[in-house]
Amino acid sequence: MGWKATGVPLVRRQRDKWVVRVDGIDTASGKHRPRQVGTYASKRTAEKAVREYRLEAPSTSQDTVGSVVRRWVESRTDITKKSQEQYRWAAGHIDAGLGGIALGQLDRDDIAAWFDQLAAGGDLSRRSIQIFRNVLKAALREAVDEGLISRSPAARVPLPRTVAKPPKVKEVPAWDADEIDRFLEACAEHRWAIGFRLGVLYGLRRSEVLALRWDDVDSAAPSIRIDEGLVSLRNGIEWTEAKNERSRRTIPLDADTWAVLQRRRAEQATERLLAGERWQDNDLIIATQVGTPVIPRNYDRFLRDVIDAAELPRLGTHGLRHTAATQMVSNAHDLGELRAVADLLGHSPEVLMKTYAHALPNHTAAVVERLRRGPDRGRGNQPRT
Repeated sequence: MGWKATGVPLVRRQRDKWVVRVDGIDTASGKHRPRQVGTYASKRTAEKAVREYRLEAPSTSQDTVGSVVRRWVESRTDITKKSQEQYRWAAGHIDAGLGGIALGQLDRDDIAAWFDQLAAGGDLSRRSIQIFRNVLKAALREAVDEGLISRSPAARVPLPRTVAKPPKVKEVPAWDADEIDRFLEACAEHRWAIGFRLGVLYGLRRSEVLALRWDDVDSAAPSIRIDEGLVSLRNGIEWTEAKNERSRRTIPLDADTWAVLQRRRAEQATERLLAGERWQDNDLIIATQVGTPVIPRNYDRFLRDVIDAAELPRLGTHGLRHTAATQMVSNAHDLGELRAVADLLGHSPEVLMKTYAHALPNHTAAVVERLRRGPDRGRGNQPRT
């Protein structure tokens, strides 16, 4: 027999005892049926039982899991459109799996069973399931703050140990110096050569490359300023500010890269003349032949064509950034240069060391040799005082 509370627990005296009862209904028949929580020797212990019951009792809210999650997602106006898009995608999956359950009836077993079902289905990756869990936990945490439920059933539900969908095959980690040279030669005549070059040598993100404007170029330095991004949405593109303070940076350019950038300026001037009235002046360095922003997936497609034509191991735009970072880190001579690498990439030094520790030069042998020689060896014949 199912039962659901319709009221709050009340303390009543019954002869020489104190009784706690809660009004409710039989969910099968719909008939009114109060439930006795317990009988206590004193009013004080009965009131304590009431407080404990309120902490443990399921919610009497009429909300469903789906309505709570959707409300939480729509309330997040402090995030980018791309993040909102991802949250809505997650909310749709949560609604399909758990959305019809009354908020107060949701328990850990429901959530764990749903996660296991997703993991066994083979359509969703571990990362996708993790996103669903994050959104669900955040929405239920807010429901607790609003007093809709006493505690979140998602708080301690782990991710499934195994997921049927195999992890995405990783790209080649990074190109070596010879492969970088072959790539630069292959893309030298491409109209977006400067973008490809900034990716593989300086580690610019795709979003940063596509958002570069001529106004960001400082001819006196020479250098470029990074403070915007252009990202892909399901229904178009979105301009974003730099991810954080470190992502907003100024990058000095070497002479060869500066020459490629100036050639791009001349090429674009010709494109502007050919486009005539069709030209849209967005001040973009990487743009279509009529000046409009480049869709990220189109940029990826042209990059893939260049790589395939050069018969190089295939890398995406993130692979170019990883290649640049690996090369810079492996050629760094001291901590000062590593800090400079972090600044160029828009990383914190801590993240750089964690992500690219494998590329650090191996100075262990040199340190051990110095210890073997002793503190006075290798200093020359200095007189003692």
